[in-house]
Amino acid sequence: MATDDSQTPRPLQAIDPDDVNRHMRRVVDHLPSMLAYWDKDLRCRFANKAYKTWFGLSPEQIIGIHMPELLGPRLFALNEHHIRGALAGQEQIFERLIPGPDGAQRHSLAHYIPDIVDGVVQGFMVQVTEITHIKAVEMALRDSEAFLDRTERLASVGGWEVDLLTGLHKWSDQLCRIYEVPPGYQPTRAEAMSYVAQEVREQVSQMIADSIATGQPWDVVVPVVTAKGRHIWVRSLGEAAYVDGRPVRLFGAAQDITELRQREAELHQEQTLRKRIEQQMQELDRLLKERSEMLDVLAHEVRQPLNNASAALQSARAALTSMSDHAAALRVTRAQNVMSQVMANIDNTLAVAALLARATPASGQDTDIDTLLAVAIADMPQEQQARVRVERDTATRTATMDMSLMRLALRNLLSNALKFSPAHSPVTIRVSDSDEPLALVIDVIDEGPGVQAEVLPALFERGVHGHHSQQPGHGLGLYIVRRVMELHGGQASLLDNGPQGATLRLMLIQSPGQ
Repeated sequence: MATDDSQTPRPLQAIDPDDVNRHMRRVVDHLPSMLAYWDKDLRCRFANKAYKTWFGLSPEQIIGIHMPELLGPRLFALNEHHIRGALAGQEQIFERLIPGPDGAQRHSLAHYIPDIVDGVVQGFMVQVTEITHIKAVEMALRDSEAFLDRTERLASVGGWEVDLLTGLHKWSDQLCRIYEVPPGYQPTRAEAMSYVAQEVREQVSQMIADSIATGQPWDVVVPVVTAKGRHIWVRSLGEAAYVDGRPVRLFGAAQDITELRQREAELHQEQTLRKRIEQQMQELDRLLKERSEMLDVLAHEVRQPLNNASAALQSARAALTSMSDHAAALRVTRAQNVMSQVMANIDNTLAVAALLARATPASGQDTDIDTLLAVAIADMPQEQQARVRVERDTATRTATMDMSLMRLALRNLLSNALKFSPAHSPVTIRVSDSDEPLALVIDVIDEGPGVQAEVLPALFERGVHGHHSQQPGHGLGLYIVRRVMELHGGQASLLDNGPQGATLRLMLIQSPGQ
């Protein structure tokens, strides 16, 4: 009967123990880790070839060597605690920096395994593996994680990931900071969704479901309530990852943009306010234009009849004087003076209205100084004009100015000086110039009682009278003087003041080359 040799078990051949030992020796000699056995007297009984790489000694040279002799005093001292632990029957695993074959410090992982027979420690086995590369990778990973963490902090961006197969959520530390939960917090899906504001939670859930179904990423801004109840705005970005057409993972990032939203809101408010202000300015311009037109009408409709009346009074006075009716001529002169005062008040009122509305500087033209003085003096009542004297301390003939405005300012100074100084006393106009700053200087000097002390702080303000507060009028004269000089880039000031008179100065700034 035939037999199937393939089904017949073959007898095991005896293995030569020496072959096994030689085979195992080749295996351990090819291991990169140092392997050795040390007896309880710290004598080496076995070592593989890796020891030659590190210590320059062959296994044959190491066998029988005393451990302190091999390691040296410093390295032995560093390992002594673990050696004693192994001899006490305790397994030891530790990391150590040791010098490599090239003298450079290398990271190593040492494993001491006690050899215990019948409860007695006979020695211990040692395995030492270099882990310098692993430590370098770990350090690079830590540096990378630290860099990523710093970047996330600066950008206020946190990362997240969801395993769709297990439902496990993973949040970065920065995302935990954004949601104000402890670092390492890993929420469930329901917990993660609970931070989304209630009013948009259903929409966000549907958006995520649609992304999983279609593979389309999302980039939306959603309101969030943190674990501490703080309301913030988060920009959420995410998408699904697929394997063999099946969604297996969601991943993305979230950025706290609350401050950005606040700035955008503030910018929008600012733009809205600016637009409202522009509209108000346009309306104000329209009203100012209307007022200017009304002032022009008023000036024409009121001043023209007054000019006609003044001319008629002047003609009447001349006729009465020729008929030697001095009493009647005097009464007409008084009426002329009243008419002149009324016209001056109207001029000042109209001037204030125009100056208050004016924002642009005065447009200057080259003007003859003597002409300015002449027209300003001519604006004074005829019987007062002889009191005005002109002193010239400069040969300058012209200066840049707005002639009509400067005439108004000088006229107001002359009128005050004549009004508040003794009858028949002189009023002096002194014209000089200044090199620093470059300017035309006009002083109006009277011999009156001076300006009262209580008036000085607000001398050039509207409603303040220059000398005596009991004088009639609206106190516009010196205010007009100040505004005219401001529009010229110059200034009006009280130069001298005392019981023997006052000096008011106009400083008309000139540009070089004028």
